[in-house]
Amino acid sequence: LRQLSDRQREMFLLIKEYVVGTLLVCIRSYALIMSITFIELSVGLTVIGVKNPVPIALLISIFDILPVLGTGGIILEALTRNFTLSFALLAVYLFVTVVRNILEPKIVGTQIGLHPIVTLSSMFVGTQLFGVIGLFGFPIGLSLLRYLNEKGMIHLFHN
Repeated sequence: LRQLSDRQREMFLLIKEYVVGTLLVCIRSYALIMSITFIELSVGLTVIGVKNPVPIALLISIFDILPVLGTGGIILEALTRNFTLSFALLAVYLFVTVVRNILEPKIVGTQIGLHPIVTLSSMFVGTQLFGVIGLFGFPIGLSLLRYLNEKGMIHLFHN
């Protein structure tokens, strides 16, 4: 830090503080999303008659944060030759997926100060380019640019 000018040091410390705070906000946002998914799955699995729906819903909601394994991967793995159960599981999966795809950009975007469409777009582009790191990094990066612009540290666009 001593190697930096006063302005550079101020910007570095501001960025550090903002990124750490934003990461904590993202963790809180995803905890809320996991809770919503858990409730949806608990109700859905109970309604269709799956044994031990609450522990199963808990495990699925934890794995749901992982893009590849997620709810779909686990529920689709459970599909058997029981076509009635398979159809019911598919319906629960579709419901959870639709709700998550609507709520995730809204919750995360609101928490980090971005419009839901910008959040969704940045999550998609980030995931395509850098995987899980991009999923979180791109929205946080855009939020940081917006914050630095508002503070007058950089000048990208007018408020």
